[in-house]
Amino acid sequence: MVYAIITIIVIGLVLLTLSYFLNDRMEEVESQLEQFSITTMQDTYQMKKKIKILEEELLTEEFAQDLENK
Repeated sequence: MVYAIITIIVIGLVLLTLSYFLNDRMEEVESQLEQFSITTMQDTYQMKKKIKILEEELLTEEFAQDLENK
C-alpha cells in the first residue's frame, strides 16, 4: 500500500514537472500563431486596398470612355 501511494506521488510530481515544460511550448506556438494571424490580416488589408485602387481606376477609365462615346 505504501508503495502504491509513493508511486502515485512520484507520478504526480513527474507530470507536474512536465506540465511546466509543455506549457512553454504551447506559449511559443500561441505566439507564432498570433504573429501569423497579424501578418495575414495585414496582407489582407493591403490586398483589399490595392483592389479598391484598381477598381477606382477601372471605373474612371470606363467613365472617361462613356463620355467620349457620347
